[in-house]
Amino acid sequence: MIVALVGLPGAGKTRIGRELAQRLRFEFLDTDHLLQSRFGLPAGELYESLGEERFRAEESIVLAQALEGESRVVSTGGGTILRAENRELLHRVRVVGLTARDGQLLGRLRGGKGRPVLSPDPAQRLQDLRRVRSPLYEEVAEAWFWTESAPGRAVDRIQSFLQMQRLGPGVYFGRGARRHAGGFSGFGKSLLVQQPSVREVWGGPLLAQLRYGGRQVQDALVPDGDTAKEVSVYASLLEQAARFGMGRDESVVALGGGAVCDLAGFVAATYLRGVPLVLVPTTVLAQADAALGGKTGINLPEGKNLVGAFHPARATLIDPETLRTLPHGAFRDGLSEVVKCGVGLDAELFAAAERWPRLPAGPQLDFAISRAAAAKVAIVAADPFERSGERAKLNLGHTVAHAIEAQSGYAVSHGRAVAIGLAAIARYAAAHHGFREAPRVIATLRRLGLPTSWSGDPRALLPYIGRDKKRHAGRLRLVVPLRIGSCELVEVGEEAAETLAAMARD
Repeated sequence: MIVALVGLPGAGKTRIGRELAQRLRFEFLDTDHLLQSRFGLPAGELYESLGEERFRAEESIVLAQALEGESRVVSTGGGTILRAENRELLHRVRVVGLTARDGQLLGRLRGGKGRPVLSPDPAQRLQDLRRVRSPLYEEVAEAWFWTESAPGRAVDRIQSFLQMQRLGPGVYFGRGARRHAGGFSGFGKSLLVQQPSVREVWGGPLLAQLRYGGRQVQDALVPDGDTAKEVSVYASLLEQAARFGMGRDESVVALGGGAVCDLAGFVAATYLRGVPLVLVPTTVLAQADAALGGKTGINLPEGKNLVGAFHPARATLIDPETLRTLPHGAFRDGLSEVVKCGVGLDAELFAAAERWPRLPAGPQLDFAISRAAAAKVAIVAADPFERSGERAKLNLGHTVAHAIEAQSGYAVSHGRAVAIGLAAIARYAAAHHGFREAPRVIATLRRLGLPTSWSGDPRALLPYIGRDKKRHAGRLRLVVPLRIGSCELVEVGEEAAETLAAMARD
C-alpha cells in the first residue's frame, strides 16, 4: 500500500506523514525534500529559481518516482495537484487530505516567510489557494483529517481509517467506521437526517464530529420507520436545506436504517440537481443492502420506491458497533437480506448462515455483514444503473416482499416481507425451475425466527405485483434461484403472478 498526503501549505503533511510511516513501518518520502536533494535548494528557493512551470514539471518527475514501489507514505507539495498528470498518478494510490483553518496554517508557516507562493499578502494568498485548489484536492482525496490538535491524534485517526476494509469505491467496513463521517462531509454546511431512536444513542457524537472546524449542521429529524419515506417528509427536508442555504458542494448525511438512507439519498440526488451524500447505516438491513448501490427513493400509496433516482454516496461507512443498540426484532429481521444474498449470490455466506447456532455476533456478524455488502457492491459495479439485468438479481424475493409491504400499509417490516418473499420464490423455483434447495432456504429462515408465509389473501397482492419495477414490455420478470449462490432474471406470463402470490401463503 502507498499512502499519499495532500493539502495546503502548513497542513502538516511532512510531520504527520513521518509519524504515520513510523507507525505503519513504511518508508517515508517527501516530494519537497526529494526536489531539494536533486537540486540542492529548498523547495521555496527552487520555485523562485526555476519559475513555476519548470518547478511543477520537476515536481511531477519526483512524484512519479515516489509513488513507485510498496509500503510508502508520501508527503506531496501543496501545488502538486495542479497538474492533471499528477492527479492521475494519485488516483492509483490511497490519498488522505489534511486540513486546518487559515490561522493555524499561517502560524505554522511563520506568516508565509520563505514561501514565495504566499507573497505578497499571505492571508489573502492562502484564501486564494484554498479556493482554487480545494476542488482538486477533493478530486483525489478519499477522506479529510483536521490537524489542529496534536499530530499524534491526527495520526491515530488516519491509521484507523486506513485499517478499515474497503469493499469498493467509497464503501468502508470496520468497527468505529462511523467516526470518520466528518472526513467525507466537506468543509461547509451539512444536513444531518436521522430518526429520534437513533439520535438518542449515536446522533450526538456524529453531530459534534460534523461541526468540527466551525462547520454548520442542520439537524433534521424524520419519523421512525418507513413513514419517513413519505412525499411530505421529503418535501420538508428540501425546504430545510433551502432555508439553511446549502450549496452544491455541501453534504447530506444520513444516520439510520434503510428508510433514512433511501430518503436522504433522494434529497441529495434532487436538491440543486445533486449534492454529496454520506451514509452511516445503523441496521443490519441497511448495512448489508439498503445503504449500498446508489439507489434512492420514497414511497407512494400505490407502491414502494416508485419515486427515486440513482445517486451514489460519496462514502458509506458500515460500522457493526452501531448494531449493539438495535432492537432484537429489527436485528433479526435484517438478516433476511443476508440470507437473500447467500441464496442468490454467495454460497459460502449461505453455508455460514446455516451454521449459526443462534443470531450471529462478533466475528460471525462481521463476516455476514461485510460479505453481503461486498457481494452487493460487486453486482452494482457490474451494472450500476440496472441496465444489463445483472443488478436485478439483488431483488431476489422482493417482488412478493414489496407487494406485502405496500398492501399492509408498511405495517409488515421490510425484513419480514423479504423473508416471506424469499420463501415464496424458493417454492416457485422448486416447482417450475428445478431449484432443489428450497427446504434449506426455508429452514434457515425459520431457525432465525423469520416468517416464511403470509396470512393475508393472495389476491390482494396481485395489483402490487403488477406494478413491480422489474416489468418489461408488459411482461413480469422474476429473479429465480437456480442453486444456492446463483440466480437469474426470467420473464414469465401473467399467470405466474397468481402462482407466486399463492406460494406466499404456503
